[in-house]
Amino acid sequence: MDQLQREIVLNVYRCSNLLERVGRGLVNEVGLCSVQQWFILGVLYRQGELSLKDLTNNLLVTKQNITGMVQRLKQGGYLSAWEDPADRRITRVGLTDLGRQVFEELFHSSSASNEDTFSSFSREEVEQLSELMAKLVNVLQLQSEREKELRNGQE
Repeated sequence: MDQLQREIVLNVYRCSNLLERVGRGLVNEVGLCSVQQWFILGVLYRQGELSLKDLTNNLLVTKQNITGMVQRLKQGGYLSAWEDPADRRITRVGLTDLGRQVFEELFHSSSASNEDTFSSFSREEVEQLSELMAKLVNVLQLQSEREKELRNGQE
């Protein structure tokens, strides 16, 4: 089973790299710099305005990463940011009209790409893959949190 597990990990990395390549082409067409910026726009599009902390937790990135990405999106006119009126220590972010428009363009162009990508899979296979990938993400997230707790306990 060790070999099979290594092959799965290698294929997940390969998929990640290929998805990044395809995604980079899509975001470049609308003026964004990275696929991660697209993910930020998508989370805010679906969930509405969020705190930086909630956005960080949703995307599984560090506070430093999200701060820089949000700043660049704000400078590009895609996001607005403000202090939470109830707690000035909290920064909230939301989409501007431009950010909403760009996300909708990406949504439409990525839908065609996704249709092509998954055209050789049955509906059942896509559902299985989705469930298994979600399970893998959850396991890796728990593992990452445990390792972080261990590191913090040793400091």
